[in-house]
Amino acid sequence: MVGKSIFNTNKWYRYSFASFIAWIFMSFIVGWLFLIPIVVAGLLVYGYIVYIKERKDRITVAIKPTEAMKALARREAELEREKKRILFEEFGR
Repeated sequence: MVGKSIFNTNKWYRYSFASFIAWIFMSFIVGWLFLIPIVVAGLLVYGYIVYIKERKDRITVAIKPTEAMKALARREAELEREKKRILFEEFGR
C-alpha cells in the first residue's frame, strides 16, 4: 500500500461528474414539474386581482340606436337573406 493514495481520484472524478449530470437532470425536472406551473399560477392570480381592481373603474355607456343604425342593421339582414337565397339556388342547401 505504499505509494497508493487513500482516495481513488479516478472514481472521485467519475462519481462527481455523474452526480453533477444527475443534479442538472433533477433540476430540469423540478423546474418543469413544479416551478413553472407555480409561476404561471401566480401570474394568473395576479392578473385576475388586477383585473378585479380595475373593473370597478370602468364606465359602461348605453346608447339608444338611431334611425341610421336601425337602417344599417336592416340592410345587413337583407343582404344576409339574399346571400342565403343565392347559395340555396346554387348549391341546393
